[in-house]
Amino acid sequence: MLVPALVGLPAAQAHEVAMAARVVAIDPDPDTPPTVEGTVTAQQPEAGTRVPAGEAVTIWVEPDSGGGGGGGGNMPRVQPDKPLDGAGAN
Repeated sequence: MLVPALVGLPAAQAHEVAMAARVVAIDPDPDTPPTVEGTVTAQQPEAGTRVPAGEAVTIWVEPDSGGGGGGGGNMPRVQPDKPLDGAGAN
């Protein structure tokens, strides 16, 4: 199988293109769920590389800019319970 060009594609589309090419697009950290929002900025192996069917292709995804909110990746949102005083203590 030839690795398809995934760089520049929306992440969700990159997963579909990879599956159609009989390879699997994965995140660099296999312990996280697949990233489906954002744009693919890099891949390994590179497009055009010959690999066995079912081979993993690692993709790096940059979150889309432009506001709209809704997500911050895998980082938890932390908010203080109450405002801090001038010395930084509660």
